[in-house]
Amino acid sequence: MSELKDLIAIFKAETEEHLSKLENGLVELERKPENPELVRNLNREVHTLKGAARVFGFLEIQEIAHRIEDILEAVAEEKVFFDSYRTEQLFKGLDAIRIIMERIARGKEIDLDISDICKDLETCLAKGEATGRPRCEPEQRQKDRRVQGERLPCPGPGESFSLPDPGDEYIRFPLSRVDKLLYLVGEVVIHRMKSSAKIAQAKRLSKLTREVQKTVLSLGEAMKKELAPQNGEVMKWFSQCNGQIQRLKEQASGLYDQVSSEVFHLDPVIDQLQAKMKGMKMLPLSTIFEGFPRMVRDIASQKGKEIRLVVSGGETELDKKVLEGIRTSLIHLLRNSIDHGIETPDAREALGKPRDGILKVSALNEGGHVRVAVEDDGKGMDLGEIKQNALRKGLVSEGILSRMTDREVLNIVFLNGYSTSPVVTEVSGRGMGLDIVMRDITRLKGRVTLDTQKNRGTKFTLVLPLSIAIIQSLFVKVEDMRYALPMASVKECLRLDQEEISTIEGGEAISFHEHIIPLVRLSERLGLVVPHGKEERAEKTRWVVVVATFDRQIGLIVDEIIGEDEVFIKSLGKHLGKVRYVSGAAVMSDGDVVVVLDIEDLMAYSGLQPQPSREERFPPKGIRKNTRILLVEDAFSTRELERSILENHGYLVDTAVDGLDALNRITGQSYDLIVSDIEMPRMDGFELCKTLKKNEAYKDIPILMLTALQKEEDKRRGIEVGAAAYLIKNSFDQNNLLDTIERLIG
Repeated sequence: MSELKDLIAIFKAETEEHLSKLENGLVELERKPENPELVRNLNREVHTLKGAARVFGFLEIQEIAHRIEDILEAVAEEKVFFDSYRTEQLFKGLDAIRIIMERIARGKEIDLDISDICKDLETCLAKGEATGRPRCEPEQRQKDRRVQGERLPCPGPGESFSLPDPGDEYIRFPLSRVDKLLYLVGEVVIHRMKSSAKIAQAKRLSKLTREVQKTVLSLGEAMKKELAPQNGEVMKWFSQCNGQIQRLKEQASGLYDQVSSEVFHLDPVIDQLQAKMKGMKMLPLSTIFEGFPRMVRDIASQKGKEIRLVVSGGETELDKKVLEGIRTSLIHLLRNSIDHGIETPDAREALGKPRDGILKVSALNEGGHVRVAVEDDGKGMDLGEIKQNALRKGLVSEGILSRMTDREVLNIVFLNGYSTSPVVTEVSGRGMGLDIVMRDITRLKGRVTLDTQKNRGTKFTLVLPLSIAIIQSLFVKVEDMRYALPMASVKECLRLDQEEISTIEGGEAISFHEHIIPLVRLSERLGLVVPHGKEERAEKTRWVVVVATFDRQIGLIVDEIIGEDEVFIKSLGKHLGKVRYVSGAAVMSDGDVVVVLDIEDLMAYSGLQPQPSREERFPPKGIRKNTRILLVEDAFSTRELERSILENHGYLVDTAVDGLDALNRITGQSYDLIVSDIEMPRMDGFELCKTLKKNEAYKDIPILMLTALQKEEDKRRGIEVGAAAYLIKNSFDQNNLLDTIERLIG
């Protein structure tokens, strides 16, 4: 029973190959119906499929294949002309075979009535030449066709639709076996790492024995001079000891040489074994490209468009998991180009373009990555329309939009909720936007770029790792533990002084390439226990790793940057499932296991560890009797409320009504902190801050801006003039204010 199940699985895989080749060949034949070699090749494919179905007793598949074979034979003998009508009927027959095959594979009963399908196929023969197009007018045929499908290299006049060279022999087995073998190879690699550590240990032992022998010899020479001749027994014993050390040295050196030699010869074997096993999981992109010609033909036909699909680079290989992960994204991009990108034939003619649009799918291997592009020659994207749609949907504010570059505006189309499709349609992807493409490619540790020109076309480029199991990683240390961050998400590593870190809306932030990005302490995000006393040490400088996904970037505060290296990621196993912030683990050369962090998770979960209670955060009144704050606020009610909050938590508070008043007060009193509004008469908060930072006597006083101004440029200006923190009154609560003050002055 198990053997029969395996055979059916093999038959299903072979049937899929036959169906893909038939579909692509029919698309080409529809465009070039006078290619006899192509017809013969297709006939061989369907004949092989029919024979295999007969052997297994799948009569329904045999009957449909038999009628498809009859039609192709009639075309080859020039009894009928191959046109779009016959293409549609043959596609229906292939679809029926695929449905039947799925039911067989699932062990379900074949309850599909094929009588109508067989009758329609027989009608293709009965109608004969009447339904065909004139064979003597190729130019008219060029105008009449609705859709063209093409794969590169495409057969020209007199050339044939080529089939793969059957020189190699193949066997089929489940991918799970490859995964198990790859896991075992990984274990061998780990043991090799341990062997390398033992080699280093043996080398140290050999060196130590040499040093001990030198010490013993020196001691022996000294004893000869000091001891009298009657102590010859001692010298004899000493000589024996020296001989034993000599033998120990020889044994240690021999062990080191032997193990080193074995590992030296074993290393390339293991490397090659690992590479070959990884190669077994690599599949050509043609495995997913093969279904595109039929899909493009059908969708373009629905939309009334003439589209020629050009596919290249199908031989480029990717890890099977990566390949499966990008299939949906590529289909979505193709649908997007057909639906929104390429114009109708009449619209293209009005623009001076050919009636048939060009849709290209290409792949190229670039070292450790594969670049897959989907490109059309359609109408392109209009930046003005993108801005209007983004504002209408509330995705960005006018202020932020006005400061965005053209590239940043283009990337808005990847945001969740941007989709411009007014209704849910099969072609436009059921109402889903390009955000699903960005999400899926990011999960595969890849990236997406978009280039477009109005009335010239649009190009989406996916840059993907060859394998998601092997990634380049940055290693950092947090609380004496090593962690790995995927380099694909790392933008930059920074060494910052404490003065360069500001507080905005209750959280730490920095200005990075004209953007304000929040900082996150990785130890807090991971919930690590801070060693006792460490939090009391003043941190003058900090390491910050800036990481990014498409629409967001943050800075991770770490204790140390160790370096980068390539690692082989292992999953945590089904028994653990998905662990927050973790994408897997890697075994290092020293045998230690390092956790590989999930950047998307780190960004998605905004909440840190539970905050301490109010009593823990804010000591009782009186404990801060020496801490004095200057509160600068022009509105009386606001000023009194803020003063009450601060005084209730033990701070000494003086007040000023504007910037000039604050300057007068600060000359006669020493302050630990200044809390200032921005919009005030005579001198605003920006000017006050700038003036104080230029004065040597006051430049070290931290200034907290508490304001209703919440535009990005206002926050940036606050940081530029030297504010240590920036809080918004609209989202103001006293805990936020007190947390920030606690962080600034304790």
